Amino acid sequence: MKQPHNPVLWNLYSTCTYLRVYKPPLDVADKKINNYVKVKDFWMKGGFETIRDFIAVDDQTDEGETVKSDNPNTPDLTRPKHPRMGVIAVDSEAGKEFYSIPVEWIPRVAVCEDGLFVLKPFEFCCREILARSKTQLVRCQSLTVSDKYYVDKHYFHVGCGDCNEDNSQIEVFAATHLYVGLKSIMRYFNTGLYVNMGEMLMVLDCNDENLKFYHKEVRYEESSIIVIYTPVEKKGTYIRKYLAHIVVCKKCIRYLQDFLTLLDQSVENHPFSAYDEVDCDGYNHLGLPVLRYILDADFDSLAAKAYYGVIDGDLDTPCMYVDAFMHTYVVKHV
Repeated sequence: MKQPHNPVLWNLYSTCTYLRVYKPPLDVADKKINNYVKVKDFWMKGGFETIRDFIAVDDQTDEGETVKSDNPNTPDLTRPKHPRMGVIAVDSEAGKEFYSIPVEWIPRVAVCEDGLFVLKPFEFCCREILARSKTQLVRCQSLTVSDKYYVDKHYFHVGCGDCNEDNSQIEVFAATHLYVGLKSIMRYFNTGLYVNMGEMLMVLDCNDENLKFYHKEVRYEESSIIVIYTPVEKKGTYIRKYLAHIVVCKKCIRYLQDFLTLLDQSVENHPFSAYDEVDCDGYNHLGLPVLRYILDADFDSLAAKAYYGVIDGDLDTPCMYVDAFMHTYVVKHV
C-alpha cells in the first residue's frame, strides 16, 4: 500500500481483520497525508471565511452498532461498526474546505505551509475540538505549522502552566511579555540547574543597561598568553528579543540552554531580588514570578512577533543575530 495513511483506509484497519495487520504506527516520524476525503454535508452551518482552521466532531451521531472483537485474546472487546470521523476545516484558494479524518488523528494532525496535512509523531498538548452538543462559537485557532518554527507537543501551548480547557486564564512569566515557547524554558528551570530564575525573568522587563555579558579576547605575545574579558552591558528588553526568538525557532532552539546559562550568570550579582514581592499565582515552589492573564490573541501573531523580534539592524534574518550573539559570548571547548 503506497499510502497507508488514508482517512477511509485507516478506519478499515479497525473493522477488517485482514487489513488490521497493515495499520502503521503513529509515533515514528512525520507522515504527510496525500489522500483526502471532502465533507459535503457538514453539521455546523454559517460562514467560515473570517475564522481560522478548526477541527470538529459530531458527538450526537455515529454511535451506530458495535461488533465484538474477533481476537481470541480480547473476546469481550467491542468496537464501533462504523468508526467516527472528525472534520478538519482549512483555508484554500477556493475558501474554507472541509475534510474527513479519523478521530485518532485529531491530537496529531497539523497543516503544513504548502497546505498538506501532516501527522506528527507526538500528540499536541493543546487541541481545541468543536463538538456539536456544546459548540456555540468558533474560536480562532491556527492549525498551521510553519517550517521555520520549532515544533514539539507544546507548539500550540500559550503560557507556561498546564492545559485547562475550562479556564480562559493562562499562566505566564511576569514582565517577560512572552507567550509562546515558554514550556521549553520551564523544562530547563525544572532541572534545578539555575540559581537566579526569578531574577532572570524580572530583568527581561528592565530597560537599563545593567546586564553584563563578557567578551573573551586572547592575545598571544612572545612569552605569554593574555586572556582579557571585557564586560558588555545589555538591556533586559534587548535580551528578551533574543530569548523570544530562540524558543520558537527550529534552528536556534539549540542555543536555549547556553542562553539561559548566560542570563543566569548575568544576574548573579544583580539587585533584582524584588521579584519575590510580586504576587505570584503559580510555580511558587520554584520562586518564579508567574501571573495569570486572560489572553485573547491570535496564536500566529504571537509566534511571528516572537520570531521576528530580533530584527533591529542590517542583518537579513533574526537567526543571524542570534548566531552572532552566541558566538560572541559563548566559548565552547571541544
